[in-house]
Order: sequence, then structure tokens, then C-alpha cells
Amino acid sequence: MGIVDEHGKILKKEIVNYEREFVQIEDIFDPINDFLENNISDDIECIGVGIPGISSDTLINYTCNLPLRDIEMRDYIKTHLPIYVANDASCATIAEYQVVDGRLFSNYALVTFGTGIGSGIIINGLLYNGTTGAAGEIGHMVIDKEGIPCKCGRRGCFEKYASVSALKRMTELDDIKEIFYLSERNEIVQRVLDYYLENVAEGLANLINMYDVEMIVIGGSLAEYGEKFMPKLKALVASKIYNKYTYDLNMKVATLKNDAGIIGAALLDQYL
Repeated sequence: MGIVDEHGKILKKEIVNYEREFVQIEDIFDPINDFLENNISDDIECIGVGIPGISSDTLINYTCNLPLRDIEMRDYIKTHLPIYVANDASCATIAEYQVVDGRLFSNYALVTFGTGIGSGIIINGLLYNGTTGAAGEIGHMVIDKEGIPCKCGRRGCFEKYASVSALKRMTELDDIKEIFYLSERNEIVQRVLDYYLENVAEGLANLINMYDVEMIVIGGSLAEYGEKFMPKLKALVASKIYNKYTYDLNMKVATLKNDAGIIGAALLDQYL
């Protein structure tokens, strides 16, 4: 949570850590209301909320990894201010697109790799939400129809093979820093990492083939280790895209890291 000015600068930030894997609704909204009560002022113009799921207007329709379904935000957030809600990956995309890259590109995507995989897509300078607000759910693009079961009900979803959670499962290691450290010293870990990057490249190439974006930004906890994998990943993606002849692949790691979601949520009123 945080307070952000009109230029995307964070003025105040507060982090809430949830100890349980599956939290109750009150656990999510009580800290938000406490933060608002302690920090609200006449300078605050609106409230932006990023969620790991699908929303329409101020209604959370569905989240795969949290117990939130058909939740009207105005029933839980105590405020008279306008509320804007979007997917958390879309929020991060807005922040990187506007604050870091200054809207230099017309077509742009950010993909977050963490517990799951999400993405935000800018088309012709506008955030693309789709018909129901579910655009960008690249984590649930199937890459193996007979593959690992996913919480969404399908099999072989991209995030079961290319999320940070998937990498930890494949290596049987819980620390991503340790995984990259060992990959330079242990042949087995290196082979697993190579397989993982192949999976990541498959999904990113599919995204490029669908939307023909000018820039892809890698976000989430994976981005912290970009210098260790980006050259190999870019080469893999370049080998898999359909338009190998005129497409100029621009790909980089996110700059704002964990602050991107807060900043982008605060800027939602400019995009929704």
C-alpha cells in the first residue's frame, strides 16, 4: 500500500505480510482501511487497487490464488473517493510504461513471473483489458494439454512450467537466489534452469506472435536475476517468434521492481 503523487513518485509505503497461505477477506481489507484512516487527506484524489485476478469496474470477479470472488470493493473499502481496480500485472505495466519508458512505445507488454504469471498489455498507447477484464492472463495459456493440473481447472498452463513457483518445484529448492547461484556450479541445476528458460521463451514468443509488441518487460521476482538469464532468454525467444525477418526484439527487466504495482494502481484513473 502507498501514497503516490501524479508523477508516479511514492510518498509513503506500507507492507502487509500475510502468514497464512489462504487469507480471509477481512485480513485483506482491514489493513487497507487502517491505512486510509491514518493517511487520508484532501490531497488524495482516488484509490487504485491491483488484484491477482479479473475485475470489472469496482467488482472483483475472480482470483485464482486468493479466496476472492464476486467481491464489491465498495462494500469493504471505507471511502467516499473514486475506486479503480485492475489486474496487478496491468498496474505494474502502467507504471513501467509511463514512469520508466515515458510512453515511448505504442505497443508494449510486461510479464510478471512469481507465484503465478500475469501480464499487462498496452495496445496503441491504451491499456488493453479485453471484453471482461481478463486480457493478459497469459499464465493460463496452455502449453501442454496433457500436462500438470492447474488451480484454474485446466492442465498444462504456462505458469505451471514457467512461474518462479515452477522453477522452485523443478529444482526442489526454495530460494531463487540459491537456484541461480547453483546453476553456475551444478550441472543438474543448470540443465533444469535451461529447461525452465525454454518454457519461459515459449510463452513470451506466443505473446509476441499474438500482439506484435515493440517491447517486452520481465517483472516479478524473476526480474531480480535478469543479468544471469536475459542473454540466453532473448536468444531463445528470437528463435521461436513467427516474424524472424523484420521483428526487432526489445526485451528488458523491470526497473521499478516491487514498487511497480503500487505506482501503477495509483495511475489507474488515467487508463480506465
